[in-house]
This record gives sequence, structure tokens and C-alpha cells, in this order.
Amino acid sequence: MSIILWLTISVGYFGLSLDTPNLHGNIYMNSFLLAAVEVPAYVLAWLLLQHVSRRYSMAGALFLGGSVLLLMQLVPSDLLFLSTTLVMVGKFGITSAYSMVYVYTAELYPTVVRNMGVGVSSTAARLGSILSPYFVYLGTYNRFLPYVIMGSLTILTAIITLFFPESSGASLPDQIDQMQKVKKIKRRQTKNHKRMLKDGKESPTVQKSTTS
Repeated sequence: MSIILWLTISVGYFGLSLDTPNLHGNIYMNSFLLAAVEVPAYVLAWLLLQHVSRRYSMAGALFLGGSVLLLMQLVPSDLLFLSTTLVMVGKFGITSAYSMVYVYTAELYPTVVRNMGVGVSSTAARLGSILSPYFVYLGTYNRFLPYVIMGSLTILTAIITLFFPESSGASLPDQIDQMQKVKKIKRRQTKNHKRMLKDGKESPTVQKSTTS
């Protein structure tokens, strides 16, 4: 799920950036606007991380970015300014999600595998950046096809994000046994294990002897 999350966000982020020359208007002004829209996106991400849960912050930003990209195909051909505005809003939402995913992913993995978990997820994002130009090339067949695909993938990822465990306000796990379970995937737990997940401490375990 984490790999899919990073991969899709990276495709949307770099896909919109590489599609800048195809937007209506001055290419330099469009490039400036796509870069400038990231500043309020980072501010919004910081505020959401401070006051809103991680899952809902990520899902909300992804829903915003994906929904406006899907609306692109409904814009009349003579309202080119509106199309460019929707692209900017889509970049705004995806950028917010991209900045929050680093914090969220690091909080999900325990200390013993945190570097590996974030590293594998970041590798998936690099794969997404490699694939993003091919999404842009789909515009030669239909101008709105890249936006439809990227928007659909972004909304699908937003739904997947809702199944992640919530890490806001929780202690960072140190061991794998302390990781929160993915939502909707329940597992029978003992009283000590539930206390361990709540307090972030390891429960005493009985070591089996290998000599008997």
C-alpha cells in the first residue's frame, strides 16, 4: 500500500510538471505558477499535520488533486483559462500530499526497519517519476487522457490511504510487534499485546528453551 501511494503521487506530481508546455498560455508564466503554487501547498500540509489526522489529511489532499483532474474533460474548449486553473489546483493538492507522505510513512514503520521502509517507498516514487513522461505522451491520442488516468489513480490512492493506521498522536513504534494493524484487517490479540500497542512498550514474552 505504501509503494502504491508513493508511486501514484510521484506520477501525478511529475506528470503535471512535465505537461506544462502543453498548457494554454505563456509557457514561462505557467511554469512560474506551477512552482509558486507549491508554496501555499507546503504551508497547508504543515497546518494539516499539526491539527488534523494523518489519514484524513493525505486522503483529502489526494481527493482534491484527483477530482479536479477528472473535471478537466468537462471544461468547454473555449474556457482554456479554467483548464489551466484546474491544473494548478490539482498540482496544489498532489504537492500537499507529496510533502506529507514523508512524515506519514516514517511514522508508520518501526525504528528497526524505518530506513528500509522509507527507502523502498522512495524507490517506488523514483519509478513513478520515470513513468510520468509516458503518461504525458498519452496526450497525443487524447488531450484529456493523461488527466483522466492521473486523476483516477490519485482518487484510488486516496481511498487506499483511508485503510492505513492512524499515527497522529501515537508513539513511534520501535519493534515490528508494536506496529499498528492496517484498518479492517483485524487480528486476535491478547490483553498484554493490546496494552503494548497502547503504551508503546513491549510485553513480556516467555522464551522457549531449545534444549528440551
